Amino acid sequence: ISLESLARWNHPEKGLVFPDYFIPVLEKNGLITELDLYIWEEVCKSIRSWIDNGYNIVPISINVSRADIYSIDVPKTIKKLVEKYDIEPRLLEIEITESIYAEQYDTITEMVGKLRSYGFKVFMDDFGSGYSSLSSLNVMHFDTIKLDKSLIDYIGDRNGEKLLLHITQLLQSFGMTITAEGVETSDQVEFLKNLHCDDIQGYYFSKPLPVNEFEDFVRKHTGL
Repeated sequence: ISLESLARWNHPEKGLVFPDYFIPVLEKNGLITELDLYIWEEVCKSIRSWIDNGYNIVPISINVSRADIYSIDVPKTIKKLVEKYDIEPRLLEIEITESIYAEQYDTITEMVGKLRSYGFKVFMDDFGSGYSSLSSLNVMHFDTIKLDKSLIDYIGDRNGEKLLLHITQLLQSFGMTITAEGVETSDQVEFLKNLHCDDIQGYYFSKPLPVNEFEDFVRKHTGL
């Protein structure tokens, strides 16, 4: 259905380092925007390469960090990238974490409006991670809400499942598409199917893969 671009650090001595360890350092020293710009361009390069090789392309989401909104014009930068690589905006989906909306309401509202006017879909990432402002759902125009893994982990707990049920019903009443993140078990998948959750993402389907391994995965399962 779609992909999400992620960052992992393959350290020569320590092996695979997960983002929980190095992203906060990059945010603190101001280098996170350089990483984001690198990843955004690499995603566009991959999409262009797959199009040129005749593959059927699905959208790839990219993440916008808090620092990006202060240091660059995010909508203009992303628009220039899709123009540079001659790809349709629908193939690049923009994820902005819920906490940024809570802190920079006016700025993010304007940015989301510009991105959507350029043809990009915009996702609220990590919904339910502790910053939720339900009133914002009435005025902000998101294409998709991504439920944080902390909500998915409630599955199996009676009260937690009730909370998840009512959250999804509320979002669906606003006409929003719902993606569940961090799904790892078949029980979670079945519960989310019963909630009519639109998309499900997580280790249940695949761990994060380097580009070359992802391409091998696709060839193996599609015969391409």
